[in-house]
Amino acid sequence: MKALLSAAILTTAIVSITACKKDKSSPNYAKADDFMASHAIKQQSFTGNAGTGFTITGEKGTKVTFIANAFVDGSGNPVTGNVTVTLKEVLSKKDVLFSGVMTESNGQLLESGGEILVKAQKDGVDLRLNPALQNDGARVEIPKVMNNRDMGLFVQDKRQQGGGATGGGNQQQSPFTWAPAPYYPFGNGPNSYTFSLPSFSWVNCDRFYSDPNPKTTITALPSFQDNNQVTDLQVMLVFKNIATVITLPFDFTSQKFQSYQNSLPIGLQADLIILGKDSDGYIQFGTQSITIGANMHIDAPVHKATQAEVDAFLATI
Repeated sequence: MKALLSAAILTTAIVSITACKKDKSSPNYAKADDFMASHAIKQQSFTGNAGTGFTITGEKGTKVTFIANAFVDGSGNPVTGNVTVTLKEVLSKKDVLFSGVMTESNGQLLESGGEILVKAQKDGVDLRLNPALQNDGARVEIPKVMNNRDMGLFVQDKRQQGGGATGGGNQQQSPFTWAPAPYYPFGNGPNSYTFSLPSFSWVNCDRFYSDPNPKTTITALPSFQDNNQVTDLQVMLVFKNIATVITLPFDFTSQKFQSYQNSLPIGLQADLIILGKDSDGYIQFGTQSITIGANMHIDAPVHKATQAEVDAFLATI
């Protein structure tokens, strides 16, 4: 009886050890949809009285103050009673990476001090800022956690015909870009940027990046290591010493991902990042540290990645 019991215990122990070994040898690969959802920019929601005015404060420190009667409906009538205001804060290079709103203006590099999106509704219907209040309807304060340089206000606008710094009409690019805002009061304080909100759309505290070095165009292609059936590919550059993140749109002529023509200063350092979704639904990921060289091309290895691997990289940018 003792022998049988000992054998049973030994067998259980062996099974347990084998199971542990299997668990340790099986990487926890990240499902692409779950990964992107977990890193999406959070939409924060607030309620306030439109007739009396109110202030909202985002989780990352953004403050928006609405004065009394700051909202109008689609017909231009002042709105009273409770309204719902939503806020998205993009206050780091990691945020920019997942926001879909990159830091470039028709192909020219921008340095960012932070991006926000504010929306307002009453009973599920979109509202607008009251034009009768001119620049006084909504006042914004964005903390200087992303950048400490003096900035100006940029608004999301339609991309110019041709799309890039010097053309590039064959590129699969976003139809929107950043454009300097028409005059709005803007303040560069010691700890925050302050400005009047021009509308309920994306706004950005930005400046054009200036670099005396010659400019060039670079290209990149993914080199798939374990699955070449990959969709939703994004190729991006996260620059090391400036608060700038851009995409490399796919160019149909060269059949490569390509920067805007002659837009990148030679010698600038960046991390090239490629993200995609393979045929099994897992995230495909690759990153490579680069120094921009004249007309350089990068073949970047891309592989099925674990959540821990991608998160470890994101913590460094």
